[in-house]
Amino acid sequence: MHPLPDSHNRPERETRRERPKALLPRRVGPKRQPARITRAELRSGWAWLREFPHRAWVLLAWLWRTERRRTLIVLAAAIGVAAFMGLLGTGGREIWEILLTLALGALVLAVSTDHRIIGGVVVTVLALSLVGTLAGPRWNPQPVTDSLTPVTADTTIGGTVATAAVGTYEFETTTITITQADGEEVPALLRRPIGVEGDTPGVVFMHGAGTHGIWGFTEQGEALASAGVTTLVPSKPMEDYSTTERNYLTMAADYQRSLDYLIALDGVDSEAVGIYGESEGAIPGVVLTAEDDRVAFLILASAPVVRLREQAALAVDTYMRNVGVPEAMLTLIPRVLGSARIPGGGFEYADFDSVAYLETISVPILMLYGTADASMPLVQGPTTVWNALQTGGNDQFTVRYYDGANHGLKLGITTDGSLAPGVTRDLSRWVAGLPETADAEPHVAGATPTQAYWAQTPDPTRWYASGDLMLATLIVGFGLMVLAGLVWLLGQGPRLRGRRGLHLPDPIGRWAVSLCLSVTAAWVLYVVYILGVASLATSYRTNHLFSYGGWVVVQLVAVLAVVMLVKVVYRARLMRAAAHAANRERGEKGRWLTIPAAGVLTAVLIGAAVLLVAIAYWGLFPMLV
Repeated sequence: MHPLPDSHNRPERETRRERPKALLPRRVGPKRQPARITRAELRSGWAWLREFPHRAWVLLAWLWRTERRRTLIVLAAAIGVAAFMGLLGTGGREIWEILLTLALGALVLAVSTDHRIIGGVVVTVLALSLVGTLAGPRWNPQPVTDSLTPVTADTTIGGTVATAAVGTYEFETTTITITQADGEEVPALLRRPIGVEGDTPGVVFMHGAGTHGIWGFTEQGEALASAGVTTLVPSKPMEDYSTTERNYLTMAADYQRSLDYLIALDGVDSEAVGIYGESEGAIPGVVLTAEDDRVAFLILASAPVVRLREQAALAVDTYMRNVGVPEAMLTLIPRVLGSARIPGGGFEYADFDSVAYLETISVPILMLYGTADASMPLVQGPTTVWNALQTGGNDQFTVRYYDGANHGLKLGITTDGSLAPGVTRDLSRWVAGLPETADAEPHVAGATPTQAYWAQTPDPTRWYASGDLMLATLIVGFGLMVLAGLVWLLGQGPRLRGRRGLHLPDPIGRWAVSLCLSVTAAWVLYVVYILGVASLATSYRTNHLFSYGGWVVVQLVAVLAVVMLVKVVYRARLMRAAAHAANRERGEKGRWLTIPAAGVLTAVLIGAAVLLVAIAYWGLFPMLV
């Protein structure tokens, strides 16, 4: 056995610090391209924009010099196509926009051989703007040329008949129960003047969309009662009443039970009971007045008169113009309100026409409007009523406009507060003074109303933009992108076991993520912008920095999404061609992407393209004019 070596004679070991370090060569790979627009790309784009006019002019001049005959043939073909489209019923403006877009797109591609991405972005934006211009109806409201000029600014009801002023009588208030046509019992508030000699006139109030309880119309009811008129405010009939479903004939039948009660009430003149219908309540009011001969008069306060679809189109147009929005935003009006069906169905009541009922009415009518009511056809409404009454030879028509009053006939921008000066005075005198006040001069009085455009039915949307198809488009677009993300995440499972997972080559993977995020951001910002404009409109405020600046921001984000889409498609095309070329050199066959990876990329591209086309339909890309 060998003796153990002496520990004192052992050679000293090298410490870690004294060991020589192995110098390994550093891997040098290609620099990762950022998943955003780079400064170099911006400089290249700016250079292209500066050079485009010169390049386009040089190309066109060269074609004219060297290919004049072919150029003339192309122009003649374009004229022929335009003539053929005209024969098919296409409008001149649409024909011009189609030919202009095609010509500009071809020119961009021709002069962008060294700027493929920029040229592709410009052509894609042009195509999307063409979709936004032609895929749906336009909004071209007709200006109001007729005028309804008040004879005097004094709204006082004329005539020589003496009537009690507001506040003359005390009144008592009682809550009663009304059994509606369907058998449901609802509360109603009855106000009766105290100390009036003889029977009193009566008024049944009908609610608009904003009220439904018995404590609505408090000022009107108390003023009438104190002037010697019995009033009844029933609860609003809510049977089959929702945002999407409303039946005005059923509502009229339910309100008729309140009319029955008031006519049969002791102390009320059964031949002097009428209806006060406010806003949407004017519709069942007109129906009941036309169908029940016992109705002695009709008061229409802030009444739409026209179909609700037409009134809504006018209201949105007026609100948007008051806020101040880009012209492209107005295309939302026909593309939303022109749809015969919406996702989930409903809204058939928006096309209910009251004119046929108005033509049969022979009793006196009083119309009340506030000149600050931006939602109602202040000129068209009374004009429509007057023309309808003339069909039956009814001249008992009175209109009053209250300066600065809103939709609730109150001053300011809310429905809180008191009624505008003169409303209760004129209302009470007109009712109490009937029949003498029915045709008393002046028929039209008050502040001068303004209505810029006629309330009109928007042109109908096409089949692909009506009903559930539009909602399905959004679901498909976002669904494909979400599905791509889920498949990619599941494809990373093999990495946990040390195997290769689903992989998209760089920079395709990162750019695809940026594409999804930019498209989603464009839609989110667009919705936020719409909600912001709606908030400004309903609060009667303006903010041009938001309404115009916000629109530009949303458009820039949408254009960024287009840039990412073009970059992903172009890079995928280059990488696919390079992979196939390498396979040919090696004499091999193979895919440049695995089937799962190709499915993920395809889902992203199709989803993004669908969402960009959908947002183009809603006018986000610059409209061609």
